[in-house]
Amino acid sequence: MKKFVFENNDINKWVAVAIAFLAVIAKLILAWGQYATVYPPLAPIDDHLMFTAAQNIVAGNWLGEYGHLTISKHMFFAVWLALLHILKVPYMAGNMALWSFASGVAVMALKPVLSKNWQRLFMFLGLLCNPAMSAQYATRIYRDAIFPSLCLLFVAGIVAVGLRYKEKISSWMGWLVTYGISFGCIYLCREDGIWIMPFFAAAFVIVIIFLAIEKQKGVFKKAVIMLLPFVLSAGIISGYCYMNYIHYGRFIVSDFTSGEFKAAYGALTSIEQKEWDPLVSVPEDVRESVYKVSPSFAQLEDNIKSGWIENSWKNQRDFSSGSFYWALRESVAQDGYYKEASTAKEFYEQLTNEIQTAVNEGKLKTSNGSAKLRKSVTPPIKMEYVPDVLAETLAGFKTVVFFQQCTPYAEKAVGYPEEIAEVEQFIHQQGDTGYVPGTDISYMSPVRKAMHIVLEIFVVIYKVCIPVMFVISLLWQIKKLRSDIFARKYDSESMLNIILLGFLGMALLRCAMIAFVEVASFNIGTYVMYLSTVHPLIILYSFIGFDKSFEY
Repeated sequence: MKKFVFENNDINKWVAVAIAFLAVIAKLILAWGQYATVYPPLAPIDDHLMFTAAQNIVAGNWLGEYGHLTISKHMFFAVWLALLHILKVPYMAGNMALWSFASGVAVMALKPVLSKNWQRLFMFLGLLCNPAMSAQYATRIYRDAIFPSLCLLFVAGIVAVGLRYKEKISSWMGWLVTYGISFGCIYLCREDGIWIMPFFAAAFVIVIIFLAIEKQKGVFKKAVIMLLPFVLSAGIISGYCYMNYIHYGRFIVSDFTSGEFKAAYGALTSIEQKEWDPLVSVPEDVRESVYKVSPSFAQLEDNIKSGWIENSWKNQRDFSSGSFYWALRESVAQDGYYKEASTAKEFYEQLTNEIQTAVNEGKLKTSNGSAKLRKSVTPPIKMEYVPDVLAETLAGFKTVVFFQQCTPYAEKAVGYPEEIAEVEQFIHQQGDTGYVPGTDISYMSPVRKAMHIVLEIFVVIYKVCIPVMFVISLLWQIKKLRSDIFARKYDSESMLNIILLGFLGMALLRCAMIAFVEVASFNIGTYVMYLSTVHPLIILYSFIGFDKSFEY
């Protein structure tokens, strides 16, 4: 028995496959045993928007009738949700299946540097059991439940090509396709999917540099072939835009990230404020000054000041940066400009032109004194943000490394019984609707309770182990970098070191991006959902370095 399980100081390949297979089945069952977070009336621009879009896709009506929310977000998740419904796959189990697939692909990508079966199995189980993929945010019917899986597939494709750059082109093709398709899906899943683009470009440049330095044959041919992911991504994104063109007359991914809306909102955020508020990009004094010089914006004054808009989007101080653009869009919709995509586009173009004219004529002043207006839906970047952004970046990184906010319990279902039932039937998953009599404690059968206890145990294990493994990995990397520099000798693990640095860079960039949004727009506190793409990077970094340290 021992010889069958272990051979040549390693675990038998098929035993490792069997363990991995059983682990996947177990995770799928645990995912199926979780409740989904169901609250139709509480998330009109998030969960409910994605849900209704998926319903429309299933009904053959693409994302639904056009309005100010219809294509306001990148809606790939709605396509995924519709697919799960059509296949009759329970929502949480379907998401976990995608994550399991991404984890397996990532391990295969690392095969050149994880030579032992036990190392690959260890890596796979480490990714598969990631507590963040079962956390409360992942029970929501929202895009961040699958965003980490798409990002892991992208990272796997890049890593695989980097570790195989000396091999024949034929060994690359599948990996080029993997990260080309995954990037297209990433971009269509979230508006900030662009954060991964620098690493897309860096991977291309680094591999070409290594090929040129080592004078590999066919450098030009390989460079041309490496453009394939860009072509695939462009094709996927264009196909999505074409669907929007057919149904709404606009060849765009979203009318929120479209040029005319970014220009109009950016113009409003360009105007000089009496007193700068870090959380308010378009304060009341700016709005009042624009009402006086822009007929288009003046039309919206009553809407913006209405009780409905203020109660929906305004806090005690003012409209926060993360809320005003929704208040603006809803106000424009109330005036009928969102009956068609073309009329909404024309309105925002007119608004931008009127603000630009007022600036040119000296009726409005910009905050920087320039006549050039911003074109962005993000707040202006100021040096005053830096201390808070750095502090929030560290807070976010700490939240990830210590797997905070990873409880596997869904939020209580909210809504009328028929609303909740409609969602449950569509996603083939139950919401948390039952209570222990006389309490507000969720009712769970003994089996379901045991499943959640197992998921909680995973959280504890990762809280303890990942920080230790991360430090060990960091020490291994520093040691390897020093030996490479002093010996001036580079091997396959030198590329691995670059990849590990890339993991850290991606993790810190994501934390910093979310930190800026939190400090300048949201002010909701560190929320693990927006950091969920960092967990796979930290797990990869920690497990790879730990494996290498153990190997030596």
